[in-house]
Amino acid sequence: MKANRIVVTEFGTRGHPDPCKTLFQRFMSVFTMDEFSDNDVVSIFQLGDQFYACSETNFIHRVDPETLETTGRVDLSKYLAVNTATAHPHVDTDGTQYNMGNGFKLSGPTYNVLKIPPPSDEGNNPFSKASIMCSIPASYRFYPSYYHSFGITDNYIVFVEQPLLLSLWKMLWLHVRGNAYIDAIEWHPELKAYFHVIDRYTGRPLPVNYSALSFMVFHHINAYEESGHLVVDMCCYNDANVIKALCVSQFEKMKNNPQHFADMVYSQPRRYVLPLNIPQDKIESENLMKLPGCKATAFVQPDQSVLCHYEALTESGSGSTEMPRINYEKYNGRKYRFFYALGNRESDLTTYIIKVDTETKTNKIWSENKRIPSEPVFVASPYAVDEDDGVVLSSLLHEENENRIGILILDGKSMKELGRSEFKTESSVPGSFHGIFTDVC
Repeated sequence: MKANRIVVTEFGTRGHPDPCKTLFQRFMSVFTMDEFSDNDVVSIFQLGDQFYACSETNFIHRVDPETLETTGRVDLSKYLAVNTATAHPHVDTDGTQYNMGNGFKLSGPTYNVLKIPPPSDEGNNPFSKASIMCSIPASYRFYPSYYHSFGITDNYIVFVEQPLLLSLWKMLWLHVRGNAYIDAIEWHPELKAYFHVIDRYTGRPLPVNYSALSFMVFHHINAYEESGHLVVDMCCYNDANVIKALCVSQFEKMKNNPQHFADMVYSQPRRYVLPLNIPQDKIESENLMKLPGCKATAFVQPDQSVLCHYEALTESGSGSTEMPRINYEKYNGRKYRFFYALGNRESDLTTYIIKVDTETKTNKIWSENKRIPSEPVFVASPYAVDEDDGVVLSSLLHEENENRIGILILDGKSMKELGRSEFKTESSVPGSFHGIFTDVC
């Protein structure tokens, strides 16, 4: 704000670095991480009575929940040997937070599972007691996988090492030159995606090598255990075209060719099922997935790995589905039935809110002309009995007026509107990524 320009290079936008710094100084700044973005616009999470804004770097900001003012910055690398952290940590029922972050060592990058206890009292620093409960070496030494979220169940943490790789050599060169990091991302469709399953109580990965044909994922929907199986639901892409689709240059082409843009951003909810009990006399032709009514498969390969194929949770041609949310407090990591998400109609890219029934594969949709909803946030009723007994909250942008915004309230069962509040602002309002509901105020 002081410079009135972008001074730190973001993921897809080049900044204007200090012209007084030499190339050597820029090179050395890679190892301090001080010049990496702390633009925490992706999500908000809660630790006890503390709220933090976050992105995907090691920098997070504490936020006052009443005034929304920033009250301090936390550098996670001061407490843990990590250089990144996802914007989608999981919070257990006791307030303990689990997250994942990369560590970069001379021996190669690692995927680290982080454990942060809740603050013991008001004002306490929870990060001082943070720990790394597991480190998984990257499959490719100088090419760690990009990941945005992960899954958790009562007994396991599920991490997907997808073939969307970050070239550390390219990233180093781009940083020295001051260029955006998006060009360091590489899609390798010839590689498989690997499911790493970590025991939450021992901190050890399971010895079974689970894999699937290449796909890309931003958001996990949910994961749970059932009858000796680990069920993992995600919003998946066939390739990584969505990364380039989010560039401004592609937005400019969107109106002229909406179908091409829709193909680039198409995401489908999928269910992968990982069998936890692999028999000693396993036969390669036998489907190890035994859950009744599920069409996912899992077959042993000649190298003794298990190749999993998904079951689609929505019909093909139903439009893209992203930004999934569930009844998190009661059903995260447990068997569930419903999730809510944003959808995009392929014909004209209209954005709508969709409720998906994972059992019947049916859905309900809320949509309104010239209104753009945000990620739907489910809030359970205080005395709810059913999983979908509650309301769905979403902010509304107006296509015809960038200075007008609203909050939409839908019935969690019927998806019918219960009410809304709309108001004008002094400046234009952009779209949002993720948020939370809290009654702390």
